Amino acid sequence: MRGNPLGVCLSALDHPDALGATLRPEIEALLAQANVSLHDIQQRAWTMPLIHLRSAFEVGDLPETPAAFIPVPDDESTIAARACSIACLAVLNSDTISYGSENDGHLFVNLVPFRGEGEMAEKSKGSMRGHTDAVYFPVRGQLHELDKRIAPSPDFVCLSGLRNPDQIATTVMPLSVVLSQLSKHDIKELTKPQYVIRPQKTFTSGLKLIFGDTSPLAQPMKDIQLLFEAGDGYWIRYSHSASDSDYDSEAATSAAERFEQACLTCSTAVVIAPGDILIVNNRLGLHGRGVVGGEAGGTSRWLLRTYGLDTRKLNPAQRYLDSPYKLFP
Repeated sequence: MRGNPLGVCLSALDHPDALGATLRPEIEALLAQANVSLHDIQQRAWTMPLIHLRSAFEVGDLPETPAAFIPVPDDESTIAARACSIACLAVLNSDTISYGSENDGHLFVNLVPFRGEGEMAEKSKGSMRGHTDAVYFPVRGQLHELDKRIAPSPDFVCLSGLRNPDQIATTVMPLSVVLSQLSKHDIKELTKPQYVIRPQKTFTSGLKLIFGDTSPLAQPMKDIQLLFEAGDGYWIRYSHSASDSDYDSEAATSAAERFEQACLTCSTAVVIAPGDILIVNNRLGLHGRGVVGGEAGGTSRWLLRTYGLDTRKLNPAQRYLDSPYKLFP
């Protein structure tokens, strides 16, 4: 997108499916020069929990780090990060998507320390345990437990680095390694629909706005399956709310606790430097981060985040008609 006027670039970002389709052949040609095929990359993305691309885009002079999820400032570096993320996801047969119930449906959000006090400000600076994103939504190929209009959670979480002065690590827990620490009995328990999942905080207000404060779709859900057989392995749908809940079954409680403990011992640390892109498979891995700390704004840590999903089998009710990328809810 280099050399194009700012308005042209921003317009292209508003249509990520078309932009990805435009950029993908160029990437395929470059990969071929290195004797790497798209199939090789796609296979890796579905056998490994992460892909770390170093120096994937150029970072120039940046504005002050924002202190909120939205909006993402429009400048050359953030445009480069967003375009590169869209291109990378397109290579993986994933459309770049958002959800209308999270951050007003913005396609990209800032992951930064927030100003002020309160739960969200504290959470923005603290560490995060291993989880999958959009955990309240089903894995691809399944319908939501309460409303079939609800789109699947993302296949991929894509993080792009703009600033990371203290080299704060993003942590990734490979599901296959985590499960290797568990007994067959524990794994079987995790595949049973017997757990509780709560909406993640970034979705809470949006879900209440769409469905109403008292709707079951804005409340914790019971009888949820966390682990799913998929091919030769498993997919995961997990938030620590599952292990923090009390269950009538001691076996269910113990399995969730041992899963949580295994995540702590199977963590891989990745430092996302400026210009890097980290793609986490949201089915094959969990992710978290170290303590961010520090003050908001200035030159504090700044990542951008977006989601990737194979949308080919979605039905129209799972999309917003006024957006080429926003999914319901």
